[in-house]
Amino acid sequence: MQPSLFLKRISGATPKVKIKNSGFTLIELMIAISILTLLLFTGSYSYSLMSERWNKELGQFASSTDITKNLERLQRLLEGVQPYVVVDQKKSPSLFFIGDKTSLLAVSRAGLFSGEYPEIFRLTTLTKENGKVDLVYQSVSTEHVLLTGTNQEISFTKQLTLFSDLEQVSFSYYGWQHLYDKNALASERVTGNKKPKWFDKFSGIDNKIMPEKYQLTLYKNEKTLLIPIKLETKPERWLAPYFKENQ
Repeated sequence: MQPSLFLKRISGATPKVKIKNSGFTLIELMIAISILTLLLFTGSYSYSLMSERWNKELGQFASSTDITKNLERLQRLLEGVQPYVVVDQKKSPSLFFIGDKTSLLAVSRAGLFSGEYPEIFRLTTLTKENGKVDLVYQSVSTEHVLLTGTNQEISFTKQLTLFSDLEQVSFSYYGWQHLYDKNALASERVTGNKKPKWFDKFSGIDNKIMPEKYQLTLYKNEKTLLIPIKLETKPERWLAPYFKENQ
């Protein structure tokens, strides 16, 4: 074979090869966009549900924390109630404690605002338009008010709603009807008809003595929470110096 013919054969035109286009068609692109949109929508909806649930649970947790905190504060407050001597116009001493079924007026060494100073406080209920009641705490520090008389007017400077939307609030008090009954029983050393019992109302000013114990019951959502409190067993000892002065 002649060299020129061989070179002509190997240097001939390169055969044409058809290359298939590998891009998306319009229909494939629309399908891909639809799938992507669906995924984005599903993710957004799931995030929205999770976010709503988280906020709801966080709100319930915060509410539960506030309730627990206020229960602890209320427990300390009631346990801190102390015999506080006041006198009437005739200089006759008594103990500052006035309670009925829905309110309590006393002095506590564990007030909610004043810290190291005892607080004169009042727990009372406020009835709302929906028939529910709030338990409201009002107080003033003995750092700023000197409580001495039974008829002294008290202006509270602090207020806090401890619990809202309760069905009912109920106080009850256990003790002697009067200091004289307790003293008489102690001197006679016999068991008489007059004994400590439960009362719906109790006045340390009228009875000349504090209750031995009392309890606060909170009613909400068909549930009952009972807070029992024990007080000093011999609060009358704080009256002894005043009786000696008047002898």
